[in-house]
Formats: sequence, C-alpha cells, structure tokens
Amino acid sequence: MGLEIQDPALLIDTERIVEVSPQHSAFTPQSIAPQKAGVFGTIKSAFFNKHETTSALSAATLDAPASTVQTVEDYVEARGGNRPIRKVLIANNGMAATKSIMSMRQWAYMEFGDEKAIQFVAMATPEDLKANAEFIRLADSFVEVPGGKNLNNYANVDVITKIAQEQGVDAVWPGWGHASENPKLPNTLNALGIKFIGPTGPVMSVLGDKIAANILAQTAKVPSIPWSGSFGGPDDGPLEANLNAEGTIPDEIFEKGTARTVEEAIEAARRIGYDNGIMIKASEGGGGKGIRFVDNEEDLAAAFETVKSEVVGSPIFIMQLCKNARHIEVQIVGDQHGNAVALNGRDCSTQRRFQKIFEEGPPSIVPKETFHEMELAAQRLTQNIGYQGAGTVEYLFNADTNEYYFLELNPRLQVEHPVTEGITGANLPATQLQVAMGIPLYNIPEIRMLYGREDPYGVDPIDFLEERYRDMDTHVIAARITAENPDEGFKPTSGSIERIKFQSKPNCWGYFSVGANGGIHEFADSQFGHLFAKGPDRESARKNLVLALKEMEVRGDIRNSVEYLVKLLETDDFKANNIDTSWLDGIIKEKSVTVDVPDHDVVLGAAVFKAFEHVKSATEEVKESFRKGQTSTGDIPGINSFSIEVAYLDTKYSFEVERITPDTYRFTLGSNVLDIEVTQTAEGALLANFGGVGHRIIGMDEPLGLRLSLDGNTILMPTIFDPSELRTDVTGKVVRYLQDNGSAVDAGQPYVEVEAMKMIMPIKASESGKITHSLSPGSVISAGDLLASLELTDPSKVKKIGTFDGTLDIDRTEFELDAEKSVSNLLAGFNLDAEAVATQAFDGADVDSATELVVNALNEFYRVESQFDGQIADDVVRSLTKANVDSLDVVISENQAHQQLNKRSQLVLGLIRQLDTYSDRFGTEIPDSIVEALDTLTTLKGKVYGEVSLAAGEKVREAKIPSFDIRLAELKAKLLDPETDLVQLSQSSTLSAGVDLLTNLFDDEEDEVRAAAIEVYTRRVYRTYK
Repeated sequence: MGLEIQDPALLIDTERIVEVSPQHSAFTPQSIAPQKAGVFGTIKSAFFNKHETTSALSAATLDAPASTVQTVEDYVEARGGNRPIRKVLIANNGMAATKSIMSMRQWAYMEFGDEKAIQFVAMATPEDLKANAEFIRLADSFVEVPGGKNLNNYANVDVITKIAQEQGVDAVWPGWGHASENPKLPNTLNALGIKFIGPTGPVMSVLGDKIAANILAQTAKVPSIPWSGSFGGPDDGPLEANLNAEGTIPDEIFEKGTARTVEEAIEAARRIGYDNGIMIKASEGGGGKGIRFVDNEEDLAAAFETVKSEVVGSPIFIMQLCKNARHIEVQIVGDQHGNAVALNGRDCSTQRRFQKIFEEGPPSIVPKETFHEMELAAQRLTQNIGYQGAGTVEYLFNADTNEYYFLELNPRLQVEHPVTEGITGANLPATQLQVAMGIPLYNIPEIRMLYGREDPYGVDPIDFLEERYRDMDTHVIAARITAENPDEGFKPTSGSIERIKFQSKPNCWGYFSVGANGGIHEFADSQFGHLFAKGPDRESARKNLVLALKEMEVRGDIRNSVEYLVKLLETDDFKANNIDTSWLDGIIKEKSVTVDVPDHDVVLGAAVFKAFEHVKSATEEVKESFRKGQTSTGDIPGINSFSIEVAYLDTKYSFEVERITPDTYRFTLGSNVLDIEVTQTAEGALLANFGGVGHRIIGMDEPLGLRLSLDGNTILMPTIFDPSELRTDVTGKVVRYLQDNGSAVDAGQPYVEVEAMKMIMPIKASESGKITHSLSPGSVISAGDLLASLELTDPSKVKKIGTFDGTLDIDRTEFELDAEKSVSNLLAGFNLDAEAVATQAFDGADVDSATELVVNALNEFYRVESQFDGQIADDVVRSLTKANVDSLDVVISENQAHQQLNKRSQLVLGLIRQLDTYSDRFGTEIPDSIVEALDTLTTLKGKVYGEVSLAAGEKVREAKIPSFDIRLAELKAKLLDPETDLVQLSQSSTLSAGVDLLTNLFDDEEDEVRAAAIEVYTRRVYRTYK
C-alpha cells in the first residue's frame, strides 16, 4: 500500500515525547460537581436543552440514578464489557483529534467525575506544532513525528503502531482520513494486542473500499446506481460478493469492478452512458479528493489522470451521476455482540466539488417511513458482516420519486457526526470507546435513553431492528469553516490565523482545530472549524446559524468562506429546502450568489486601511533609525502627509492624504475631500465613519493584492500585474503543465495543475498567447509566484487600467473638533487653521475653561520649544532618544511639533490677540495664570521666537498696568484730597491716560470732583498749547 518507511530520516524520534501540563478548556469543568450536568457536560448541555421546556432526554439524564462505579474497570465490568481502556493514542490531527479528545474527556468527567480518567497521547508534526494546533494542547502528552505528507505521519501505519507500542496505550483512535480506512492498521494493532477503535481489518477491507462496498451492497439487494461493477456477470448483471474464507471479496471479482486504465474507464462509461454524466472515483478517496465529473469522452482521459494523481495507488471505478439527488446519510454503530443501531441520519446535499458545506439532521426531505427503510438496510448491511464501531451508510435520494440508491459506506466516524449528537444526545466518540471496551450497545446509557429506557444503567436487551428510538424533536444545521476562497471556486488557502472570534451560545456552538496565533499549513485539511445550530425546526436552526456566522470573525493570512455561507443560507432555495448535490456547484459556476458592496465604499475602505498602515510603517521606520543612533528627522513629515493608490475594477484611485489629528485623515481625490476618523479596536480592526455610516475594516496584504474585509464582506483587490505573467494564487506545488512550451493557450483555458491542501486543481490562463513555463513539475510554489509567461496573441485586447477623475458616490460629512482637541492637535504638529482654532478657543467658552485652555496652550508651546531653544537639533534628538528608549513615539511627537513651529506660533499669536477682548467677554481682567504663562514665553531667546516673545512681553506689560476703574478711583481720591496741588497734578507725567480719566469725572455726582477735574483738564490741555 506504500505505507512503509523507506527513508531513515522519517523514523520517529521516540525521545521527543513532551508532557503537556494539565489545563482547562471549554469542555473541562472548572470544579467537580457531585451531580451530572447533562449528557455532554458544560459546552453542550445548554445546546441540547429546548428553548422553553426540558427535553425528555435532558430530564432523563438529570433524574436518572447516577452510576455507582468509580473506575473505568468497574464501569466496563458493570456494563457487560471485557476490555478497560485507560490510555488512547490519537492517530490523527486537526478537527478529528480536537473533537475526539473533547468528547471523550466530557464523557469521562460525566461518568467518573474525572476528565483525566482516560489519558490521551497525540501525534504532532513540526507543521502542527508551528501552527499551534489545538489538539496538541488538549492531549496529556504528544510525540513529535516526521512532517510533510501524511504518508510520513498520520497515514503511516508503521509510525502509528510503533508509537502505540512504545507509549503503552490500550487503544488507537483513527478519526477520519489518513489511516482510518487502511485495514493494515487494525490488523497490525490486533497482532500487538492493542485495540483499534473501529471495525476489524477484514470488515474494513470490504466496507472501507468503495468498490467492495458497492459489490457487497448490491449483493445484499440494496438499490445501486449503474457503475462499472454492474457489469461482468454471466448476464452482464451486478457483481456478486461471494466472500472468501477471510471474509473478503475475491480479487477476480473485485477487479471486474475497477477501471485500471483509461481504456477500461472509457469502455465502462460507454456502457453506462453519458446521458446523466459520469463520475470517476478513487475507491480510497474521500473528502472531495479522488473524484471528478465528466459528461463526454473527450474530458474523461484527463479527469482519470487527475483522480490517479490525487489518490495515488487507489483502484478507480466509474459510476453514473444521479441527477437531482440528495446526499442522505445513516449513522450506524455496531458492537462485538452482533448488534447494529441506526442513530438517525443527516442530509449533506450542499456540496461543492463533492465536499460538504452544510450538514443537517434529521434529513427532513425524506419521508419518515422511507428513511426507516434506509436505516434498516444500513443495519442489515453492517450487522450481517459483524461490523464494529461507528460508520456511515451514504445514499443518493430522489425526492421526486422517493427512490434511494446505495452510494458508499464509510467505516469510520465522519466530521459531521456532531449533527447526530445534537439530535440524539449520543456522544459518538464516547460510544466508539465503549464499544471498543466490549460493552453491548444496549448497555450504553445514552443509547438506552434514546430508546426510551427509564433506567440508563439497566441491562435489558434492545432489539434495534424491531424497536424504534424516540421521535426527533430538534433540528440541527452545521456549517464547515474552511480556509478556502469562495471567490475562486473554493480554492484552498494556507497561512497564519491571528484570532478566531466566536462565542458559543445555547442555540449554536462550535469548535476549532487551531487557536490564537495558529495557522493552516499546506499539508493540513482546509477545514479548521465547525458550527452547529439547533432549533425546534429547520427554519429556526437556519436562522440561528445565520446569526452565529454573522457574528463570527476570522483574522489572518487565510481566506475563509464565512460571509459566503451566510449568503447561501439566505437563498430562497435553501430556505425552501429545494436543493440537491449539484445546487452549489451550479451557483458557483453561474456566480449567482455574490457579496455586493458599493464600489466606492470598497475603494475608500481600502484607502483607509492603506493610510493607517502607512502611518504605522512610516512611524516604525523613523523609530528604527533612532534605535540605530541616527538623528535625522526629515522623514517625520512624511508620516502625516503622503500619497496612496488604490486599484479596483480596472480603475486607479490616487489619493493625497493629510493626517489632521492622530485619528483623523483627510483624503483628497481631485475635487473630492473627505475627513475620516479612524480608530483601531483591541483586536486590530479599524473603525471608520464615512458617508454617514460606521464601517469595520480589516485588511491583509497578500502577494496577489489586498484582501479587504469591509463590514464582514471580503473583497480581493488584485495588484496590477503584467497580463503576460501567469501567477499562482495558491501555495503548494506544480503537478504538471497541460501544454508544451511554446504551445498556444486560450484565455480561460487551464494551463497547469497544482496540488494544494491535498487537492489537485487547475489554474486557468487570464489571456491568450504562446506559453513559456517558468518552473518544472514538482516545484514548490507560494501565492504570487510566476508559473508561466505569455507572448500575447493580441496585446491590444488586454484590459487597460483607467484613472478615476469623477465624483465619489459618498456623502461628505462635516468634521468637527471641540476647542480643546483643536488646540491640542495643532500644537502637536497637525495641519489645522491656526486663526480659526484661536477663535474657537474663546467662542462660547466660560471664563474658567477659556483661561485653562490658554494657559495649557502657552505652557505646551513653551515646553516643546524650550528643548530646542539655543540647541543644535541633532543634540536634542540624541537627548530625547536617550531619555525615551522605551517610548520613541515621544521623540517623534516632540520633533513633529517643533517642525510645525510656524503654524504653532500663529496659534499662540492668535490666542494673544484674543486676549484683547478678555475683559469685555468675561467682565474681568486677564488672570495672573495667563500673565505668568505669557511671561514664560518671553524667556525664549531664539530669533525664530521673536514675534511670539515680543507679543507676549507687550501683553504682560499691559496686564501689569492697573485697571481703568482702579486708576479712576485713585484720581478721584487725589482730587478730593485738600493737600493735592491741582496745578502740579495737571503737569504730572504719571497721570495715566490723563484726559480720558479726567473726562470721565466731568459728570461725577460730587461737585468738588467735577470742578477739580475740569480745572486739571483745562490746565493740562492749555499746557499743551502754551
């Protein structure tokens, strides 16, 4: 099977066994309570409760007598088992490993009050360790295994069994994918005395192979659709299994169902007919890999080779496409005692490229009695061959005719199994574990409750073929969260994940295979999360899922399909349940479901992101120069005044940007001027208001352009590349070029096949021309790499990029700052109108606030400039840098302010001029605090401060002269003093503003004052002309 280790470098380092410290997670109770909380414990107990009333299942769980056993050994003996399992090797990664540990820990706590009753050993590749994979954190310990393709690690039977033996585990849990369907694994483990949590090797070899399973199903008279195994009998009829002594299908019968060559595939397809289309399938494929659809003989050869490449070494078979079909699954579990139970099922009809997107249960499209027939057929099929463990029988169902056909049997748990858990209350990984311990199905408490047994810990048998479980009163819809690009037909992507924002609720929960600062590497599956929404009916579950997806946010390098899933769930067809397995592929082909965002909103959102990033990067560049001991401040103005360019939909937008406050950007595009305030949230998103609407912006620069998330909608804004360059948008490796060097290729025609995330996919040429390969097959590629170049057939037909010169379709909103912020920002060196800000400082202000604002402004001006007055600029920078090693932003802000000395001086002079009206505005003289601040400015000696120092000094001198009323009172007192010589007084040079004071006393109420004032005035005026 190609699973042996040939390279010594791939041998496992058994010394690198790392113990993981005990930790709490969402599924681990923080303290041990004496009473059971529900079937699934903390994370799911709320999920399975009904909206208003407690379900019979929940009630039974809460009220049922608790198990009296204290150990795994006691439990196994009490439940009729024969093999206690205390330590399990998880031979998988990602979602499978994460979910299995979570579920089995929950069961252990609920049953024994100890989530550590079962110990888990994980396998971890260097890629999973680097990606901060969640399952590694959840395990009790892990063993590092070779990286790269899964044949080096999770699919390598030798590696798995070696670890299992050396770690002394009791059992191995295989999960799905990797080695989960390789009969060699259970056979080898069985020889070592280690339990495989799943079917036996011989049974797996029959059912795990899609060809063998089809032969077995049609032998058991389960309806089958035409395929390459429908021919070959004496009368050209369906192949019969005729199992040999080992319980497997003889090779000669098996081979009649295969198509080993293109010629055999063509022959089988001709006999089936192309009317409905042909499926080319690898018997060992799955998850969308190793399966292609064709509707003509011309395409069959290339598709056949692609399937061979995706699942190397797998037998291939040909089958007819069943049109208008629903993909319906029956969840079965078999035990060691000949029992097989059907735990309802799932509708997985929403698929793209034969990979599931949504799964739901129960499958409400199937009439109840028809579905029961499907369940019984699945039970008989598995029970007759002694199937053990969890498995899924898949059918194609035609809702119009009420007919169903066997598709395949998966001899393992499937990723969508939590849908079944949600409707039945049965913890499937824990059920697998108990079956592996030899416990009969009818003695498993959750199965007993599903079948209405009052005593969950009873031991009376259940005839699963005759008895029916309780009616399903909950509907669950699940959504797979994948690292895929829905704009490009769900191409897989890889990269880092900064954070996942999702909050489980009573009606929707989810789990993820990566944590914060993790990632999806190129050897991983593209799925990294799964959400499950419930409701009393399908529509309620759908709405709950939509709300959960709308609140979810994924940050990082990868693309994801979250917004697209919302659009799909909101289509009329999905709401009405009018879908089939070709529905989504049709939507993708026609691009009938799109996320529409106004073009200019996208452009401005991108401009905001680019402007914010410019400020951040330019600031960091200046700080880095300071760290290196450099003193140049010439790049500081470029932090706040710069140009940016946005290209979108073949149009280029060239903005001039001016930062007018720390958080406000003025964007100028021709006659368009918009002021936008931008703030950054704790998680890094930008909040910006333009067009009178608040927007949430997240951006990620990628090799091929900017990936912008605007209000939850993702838009890819490609970089403008030379049209003669053909570049990859995925990370992976080149499989093969589809044309020879120098051959012609048409626009839209595939020119290369690449492997990404375990998928083979074609990349199409964007223009027509003669192709020249840039790489060789097998080359590792990253997004943005050049794959080929074109000698364009007609360069004149290449799309031209225009420059926008119109009016943005966005309303301008007035930008307003209060007086304090205006003064503060201008003094910080931002570009505001100094005279307008000085006027704003006094308009509508009371005496206290105006005084405080002026004092603070004058002091701030002096604080900054006193550092530079009489100093060499380089010395100031060195001194500031030394004093602010850990806060270099201070060095930038001080220099930024000083560089705007002219505008800051204008503000100070404007404030001083405003002081001329101080007494008229507020009915009082200029307070001492302002005078003191002005007096401080006079100490600035540099020539650049001359105008400010002079104006401040003049205002100080004016302020030191007594007020008019005081001087008037003093003059009046002198005139009434009999000792005063009026002649001498009229000649006095100290008579402040003499004539204006005297004339104010001409109508004084006292005759003596009036007379004296007139006399002194007359003498003083007369003296002038004397």
